Amino acid sequence: MAEITTDVLQQALLLLIQDSKESRKRDNIHFERLDQALASLAEQSKESWKRDEIRFKQLDQTIASWAEQSKKFEQQTRQKFDELAEQSKKSQQELDRQIKQTNKQMGELSAKMGTLVEDMVSPDMLRLLREVANIPEEVKGLVNVRVKQFYPDKNTNGHAQMIEMDAIAECGEYVLINETKNTFRPEYVGDFLKRLGQLRDYFPEFRDKHILGCISSLRIDPSVVTYASHQGLLVFTLGEGMLEMQNEAGFQPKRF
Repeated sequence: MAEITTDVLQQALLLLIQDSKESRKRDNIHFERLDQALASLAEQSKESWKRDEIRFKQLDQTIASWAEQSKKFEQQTRQKFDELAEQSKKSQQELDRQIKQTNKQMGELSAKMGTLVEDMVSPDMLRLLREVANIPEEVKGLVNVRVKQFYPDKNTNGHAQMIEMDAIAECGEYVLINETKNTFRPEYVGDFLKRLGQLRDYFPEFRDKHILGCISSLRIDPSVVTYASHQGLLVFTLGEGMLEMQNEAGFQPKRF
């Protein structure tokens, strides 16, 4: 084997050192490039995080703004609803008040109308009774309006029973009992007939009298006139300043 000289070793060593330096330079370049890449990545990540943070803040602001607007809208809606409810309540209260006032006025008008009819009927009852019963003018008579009479005995509840008649005309041996209504219905006629049948129990002084019954109003439906006539009642309506008989000619009233 040939001997390795010192020069060869030195050259080899120099080459090795040179290669090592070149390798180290290359490694340094790689590391520098890696550091640069990592730094760039870190910077990009930082920028991305900042952008995300800005977007999240904007989203939070948007959500907060929406929540505030929703809260205001809900408050405004509730306030409007409360106002409408209050207005509706006041309107209903006003409507109820007007209805009550109207009912009260109608009731007062009905009551006044009822007494008005009675007041127009009662002055003419003696004349009608004299004509129907052929009673001479010289026979005195009297008329009582809105007569109430209590039954001598008491009912099962221990309360005295009462009967009420709109007007009673007495003349000679005859008594004319009047029932006046603003509007006459068949059921009113039936109720009046029932009370006529009980009259002598409440008025013992009429037991020996001839009792006649009559109904009167401003106007009475022809069907009611017919029904009342079949029951033996006289029917009168207000004519030109006086009561006019509505029964057919020759009608003879029933004596109750």
